[in-house]
Amino acid sequence: YYVQDGSYLRLKNVILGYTLPASIVERLGISQLRVYAQASNPLTFTGYDGLDPEVSGTDMAKYAAYPQYMLGVNLTF
Repeated sequence: YYVQDGSYLRLKNVILGYTLPASIVERLGISQLRVYAQASNPLTFTGYDGLDPEVSGTDMAKYAAYPQYMLGVNLTF
């Protein structure tokens, strides 16, 4: 009754970035401009009823692997 199938498929980390062409950023007085988006734990596919299928043993009072998202800009002057 208390044992469940803990099979899962998880996308852990994804980073997508784009470096703008030099012809565009030179007009702004910048030598390089890169924008990016990063996601940690954005997708988990499972039939498990608990918080996180990745925990070993019991998952009582454990924290789930919540998704985190970040946007960023790298500038080089």
